[in-house]
Amino acid sequence: MMSYYLKLYLLTIPVFFAIDLIWLGVVAKNFYQNNLSHLLSPQVNWPAAMLFYLMYIAGIILFAVKPGLDAQSLAKAAIWGA
Repeated sequence: MMSYYLKLYLLTIPVFFAIDLIWLGVVAKNFYQNNLSHLLSPQVNWPAAMLFYLMYIAGIILFAVKPGLDAQSLAKAAIWGA
């Protein structure tokens, strides 16, 4: 059972990062700088960012990927993921 979750985790990582890179690099490229610059730090806190991403991906698996796979339903994955 643990290997199943590890496999899901490892498969979710590249998909999540691809979507996140498209969001941060293309879709919302200037959004954060233009609208939230007063909240942004001048340098990235990499340990905090990595911890966040590891936990966020675990949440994606718990709330979206696993329920969607169990039900064999993209709609259920989307609803639970939202």
